[in-house]
Parts: sequence; C-alpha cells; structure tokens
Amino acid sequence: MTMENINGDDYRLKELTPQVREKALALASGYKNNGMDSNEALQKGIAEAEEWFTELEG
Repeated sequence: MTMENINGDDYRLKELTPQVREKALALASGYKNNGMDSNEALQKGIAEAEEWFTELEG
C-alpha cells in the first residue's frame, strides 16, 4: 500500500486510532491515485474510515 502524496502527519490524522488512521490513509491514497485532489482525498478517506470503524464496533 502506498501513501504517495498523502501527508501521514496531517493534523486531521493525529486524533484517530492507529487502525482508523491506516484505513483513512489507504482510502485517501486510492482516491488520490484516481485523480482526486490530496486534501479532498484525505478528507473523504477519514470520513469513510471513521464510518467503517463505527460499523465494525456495532
């Protein structure tokens, strides 16, 4: 998994759990690789990772 052009030190990632952070970065990287702006990709990746984690917890 590459996190090309996605800043893993972004302030929005600091308060996430490691599991959610990893998922957010993976999603953001995919969005970025598909042509999405880095900022938008990270924002969408974080939102989806948080939703994914919430669903995981039940």
